[in-house]
Amino acid sequence: MNFSIFTLIQLDESSGNSVLQNVIGVFVTVGVVSICMYYVLRYLETVYARRNKKPYFVHFYFKIKKLPETLTPFLLKNNFYSSLDKQRKRYFEHRTFRFLQEINFVGREGLVIDDFMRMQISMMVVQLTFGMREYLLEYLNTIVIYPTSFYSILNQTQNNGEFNPRSKALALSWEHFQRGNQHKDDGKSLGIHEITHAIHYNSIKNTDISSEIFYDTFLMLEEYLGAQEIRQKLVETKILREYAYTDKFEFIAVLVEVFMETPLELKKKFPEIYGYVAQMLNFRYFED
Repeated sequence: MNFSIFTLIQLDESSGNSVLQNVIGVFVTVGVVSICMYYVLRYLETVYARRNKKPYFVHFYFKIKKLPETLTPFLLKNNFYSSLDKQRKRYFEHRTFRFLQEINFVGREGLVIDDFMRMQISMMVVQLTFGMREYLLEYLNTIVIYPTSFYSILNQTQNNGEFNPRSKALALSWEHFQRGNQHKDDGKSLGIHEITHAIHYNSIKNTDISSEIFYDTFLMLEEYLGAQEIRQKLVETKILREYAYTDKFEFIAVLVEVFMETPLELKKKFPEIYGYVAQMLNFRYFED
């Protein structure tokens, strides 16, 4: 009798262990298969991107978010948003909502940040990254706004804006940011300039498909600009202001300013360079 009970207990324990082992085995198998599938799909997309110079897809969201009604009027006044079709408008709104969720806005020197400021900066970031899948930049989580020019402890200079990757912060003079918004056809925009620095740095440090396309295309652009005649023509036409020739980081930041503000002029005078910038950002909306 005791032997029979002992045997039953052993059978129950072994049965329980067997079920647990099977469950663990299933989870491990699913995990391994998922990892393998991820790397296979990642490789296939890399091949696709190198051939087609764009991600396989850009927009995919489980649930599209909507902005609070108090912020919608700012959205409706945005020229880029207004130019989009109905579906893309939903994506733009979703990305703006998510950016506002993720970014910490900080006012300095007594500046009180309001919804208008947050929305103007957020919509500019969303526009610049709208062709990129990864639009929430890993190396940007804080935006500091000063009333006007400020002293930079990092560079020990008086600045209108700067990007600090170590602190993952973007600092802007609101006066100069607004000045760029008020003159949208002069190829000068503090916001576009500094946000491009953040995108550029992010592309160097990350390996997502949009970062790879940005960085690889930037290297192609550098090679193209190696021709003396191209560089000379750029300088002579003065389509880029002199600050662009400070270094390669300032060059691409100024170039994106011109691309965003005067795309037709850039495309007419330098169609190849225009094509490289459009490819870097996967920004084809001026061509629609």
